[in-house]
Amino acid sequence: MYAIPDQVYAKTIDWVMDCTAFDRSLIPEFYKIIHPGEKLHLEAPGGFDPPRWASECHFDPAFVAVVPNGRVMTGNGYVVTSNNKRLLDVELYCPDHDGMLLPPPECTAETVATLIWGWNMPEKGIFTQAVYGHWFYDILPRIHLLEQSGIPIDKYLIGMLHHPFQYESLSMLGFPMDKLVQVGSSDFHLMASKLVVPAVPLMVGKSPRWAYQFLRQRLGEGQPVGQVGGYERIYVSRQDAAARFVVNEDEVMSVLSQRGFTKIVPTPLTMRDKMAIYSSASVVVAPFGSSNINITFCPPGAKLIELSPRTVVDNYFWKICRHAGVDYYEIVCDIEYPPKPAVGADNIVVDIDKLLNVLKLAGI
Repeated sequence: MYAIPDQVYAKTIDWVMDCTAFDRSLIPEFYKIIHPGEKLHLEAPGGFDPPRWASECHFDPAFVAVVPNGRVMTGNGYVVTSNNKRLLDVELYCPDHDGMLLPPPECTAETVATLIWGWNMPEKGIFTQAVYGHWFYDILPRIHLLEQSGIPIDKYLIGMLHHPFQYESLSMLGFPMDKLVQVGSSDFHLMASKLVVPAVPLMVGKSPRWAYQFLRQRLGEGQPVGQVGGYERIYVSRQDAAARFVVNEDEVMSVLSQRGFTKIVPTPLTMRDKMAIYSSASVVVAPFGSSNINITFCPPGAKLIELSPRTVVDNYFWKICRHAGVDYYEIVCDIEYPPKPAVGADNIVVDIDKLLNVLKLAGI
């Protein structure tokens, strides 16, 4: 049996520098920078609440690494080098795996790329890749990095797929589904002669500009999806969500319907439907949640008014808006009591007067 190694490299580049210590000319064989690091100064959120994060954003280089005789351990996709150390900047650590023993690895002479990131735990029904926002901004952009690397890939590893949007988006990207291997067990253990590991967008800097540009160009502009009438102003409901829904949604819709807003529930819609609706929208009012990545498909000059629970401070969708040329307004909202035990799960209570003032500020 094989233990998950305790020894680690904090960053993949640390492993590269270690294994090329005697010949730096070998670095390109192990490590390719696809997008250099950058520092961006983005416009602060609009609205009447004080900004809750800095306007300066830092992004590390986005890379693709080639790990000879590299291993992938557990369904969560821990990457392990030939000297038995994990690469921390391409994994999401899970305490459930502490002390876990795995069977010997299945070995393959193929070149295998891993798209796994996050928690992929079938026995618990926990799948990071099933979260709409993570799928689009932390999984799919890894395909872009692999494409840009030019490395021929024989097989791709991915966590278990469950939702139509996963299959729809892969199809839209022209992904070779016959090369995709879904990993569905926590004791997964594979060694590849060449393990190809792309950077993780969230780990190099949440919502990087290059990830937005890839999704916009390949999905937003690369698909024959037309605009649709009646969706110029939309309110995005989380009425079918288990958490973080708007408690006083009827009051909110009473205000918005007078201003020509149409309510949508995104979950049952196809990808093409969502892309058509958002590409038609000039104003979006929405609670904080994964569906707000659809702002990627809005035209420049559109507006997002995000209803954020005061217990969640997250600049994820603000960054996407700024990359997209979309005006961003945040309304910090109170929460339903008692608070939820899970972080980020609090339901939202919108201050109607504050909403009216922000709508006026935004010219709506």
